Amino acid sequence: MERGLPFETGRSSEGELLVSFKVPLTFENAAEIWEGLNTLIARNDNSPLVLDLSGVTKVDSAGVALLRSLRRLCRRKGIGLRIESVQPTIQHFLDHFDRNAEVQVQPPPLREPLVARLDAYLVGQAKELKGFARFCSSVFVVAVRSVRRLRRFRWRETFYYLQLAGSDAMTILFLITFLLGVVMAFQAAIQLKQFGANIYVADLVSLALARELAPVFTAMLLAGRSGSFFAAEIGTMKVGEELDALAVMGFDPIEFITLPKVLALMIAAPLLTMWANFAGILGAIAVSGLSLDLTPYAFMHEVFTAITFGDIAGGLLKAEVFAILIALVGCFRGFETSMGADSVGRQTTAAVVSGLFLIIFADAILTVLYYLLGW
Repeated sequence: MERGLPFETGRSSEGELLVSFKVPLTFENAAEIWEGLNTLIARNDNSPLVLDLSGVTKVDSAGVALLRSLRRLCRRKGIGLRIESVQPTIQHFLDHFDRNAEVQVQPPPLREPLVARLDAYLVGQAKELKGFARFCSSVFVVAVRSVRRLRRFRWRETFYYLQLAGSDAMTILFLITFLLGVVMAFQAAIQLKQFGANIYVADLVSLALARELAPVFTAMLLAGRSGSFFAAEIGTMKVGEELDALAVMGFDPIEFITLPKVLALMIAAPLLTMWANFAGILGAIAVSGLSLDLTPYAFMHEVFTAITFGDIAGGLLKAEVFAILIALVGCFRGFETSMGADSVGRQTTAAVVSGLFLIIFADAILTVLYYLLGW
């Protein structure tokens, strides 16, 4: 190496300045090479620079950064730069170097007009709705077909999901609806005490819980716990190519995976709704006994006077509809997962959001329908 530099210099037949490296272009040598090249270019008469890499057998990220900095320096000084005699073992590094050389900073794209963005959003939502409708019809067809061969149904998995969605959710549901009953009783008491109508707190709380709040809060809890769990489980199976393995083995993913989840939620939802009714009324009884001078007997007597079987049945029917929607949308989002861990997270979030929207949407439709039917 000439004069202690980590490279040799010379002139080609065309008058180009030839630099032949004899050490690896790695982090250990990068600083010394850079200083030597800076000195060489400063003394150069703007002749084109040719880098001979025939003696280089190793390049790391520091070497690529060195070449990139050298190219920027040559461009500023108007000096041509060419690389030749690259070893096959380091060619992929130089490919990366050349590929990055062609990248140019593009100006940020113009923001699409609001109408165009709204149109794209609506088209995307319409495609998702169409896919969900197709998925629901497939589940219905498979469910009808499975009725004729119940002995093949996955009952053990159904009971497993029933435990996850049902008994494991009882504690948190009890706490939520108990506090809900406490809040409702306090809010009702503020107004009813002015008219000496404390006893009607029982009517308000029991009817609101049975017809509306118990099924809705139960469904929201199921959407957050079970709907997200279904989407994450199926999405992970898809990323791990387990769904493809089931298809290769001749199993129908809808029958094998979706139906046990749907049936489990259909069983769990009405039972949890009755549990929520009990917890909410218990919270209202506690408030009534402490601040309204109502005994538990008087409270429950008024509850049995105010509430009817139709009120309870209406709430249980709502819970059944909500459960089917939550299970279907959770499974649908799971099957919609693409190959990637981030997609599992996105679809899990979408399962919860879609489930909550469908709960409120279905509740509004059923409430109007009950009113028209006089129920």
